[in-house]
Amino acid sequence: MTNATPPGWYPDPWNRSAQRFWDGGQWTDHVALAAAPGTRPRLPEGAPVYGPWIWILALLPLLGGIAVWFVHIDVSGLVDLMRRVSEEQQSGGPAVTVDPASIYGGGYWVSAAVGWGGYAAAIVLAVFDARRLRRIGVERPFSWGWAFLMNIVYVIGRSVVVRRVASPRGLAPIWVLIAAYVVAIVSSAIWLASWVGPLIEQAGNSYPSA
Repeated sequence: MTNATPPGWYPDPWNRSAQRFWDGGQWTDHVALAAAPGTRPRLPEGAPVYGPWIWILALLPLLGGIAVWFVHIDVSGLVDLMRRVSEEQQSGGPAVTVDPASIYGGGYWVSAAVGWGGYAAAIVLAVFDARRLRRIGVERPFSWGWAFLMNIVYVIGRSVVVRRVASPRGLAPIWVLIAAYVVAIVSSAIWLASWVGPLIEQAGNSYPSA
């Protein structure tokens, strides 16, 4: 082995029926029976299975809970839009066109940018995290490509793989992710309640019951 060989499990040069961990510079004392074909060898005790990228990835849902607060609903404008749509439907006139910024304010575009930025960041973070797992010796880490679906898919898949090679560790990012989603949902619910009440009140005044 040379110093250019990346860290990982390799056939033990002193025991053909076992594997020994190479730390990138020398053979270590960590020895394991050769893994069966298709299985991943266990990481040495204390291997740093967590890193900054996976924690940032698990906390990304908080961006959604923050982004909604950039959107300021013009309740009066929304009620007026509802009235005009109702009138056009009754008269058979042309459909009413809506500029989102006129109802949601300039923060609408900020919120949209944060959302797309978070999506792109999740993919980049997954790439960095998968590379890091390979460096510490995880064979065939969960593919970062799953982050294109949702960051939750990558976090869960990654955690399951790490759990298999470093049990009982590996699942902590899932719990952090769940906590981040809960906070984001609560934040969004509070934001929703902040304008739904006034909307119902103004709509009731605009459409008084007969």
